Amino acid sequence: MAYRSLGEFIDALDKAGELVRIKEFVDPVLEIAEITDRVSKTPDRNKALLFENTGTSFPLLINSMGSERRMCIALGID
Repeated sequence: MAYRSLGEFIDALDKAGELVRIKEFVDPVLEIAEITDRVSKTPDRNKALLFENTGTSFPLLINSMGSERRMCIALGID
């Protein structure tokens, strides 16, 4: 197992420059899908997104497996 928790995986994505943290409130009903769609379709900005303020008590990680590089990070391989 490459990581003991999702938090460790998020930290690894962050250190690798593969994560964008979104701290402002984002409506989970429509806005998250729209933001993710735009980001994932842009080759030079395609990153995992961590929405930290969704109006709930927990953050939302999305697009974490959206590239070959992030898949390798998740599996702990080159």
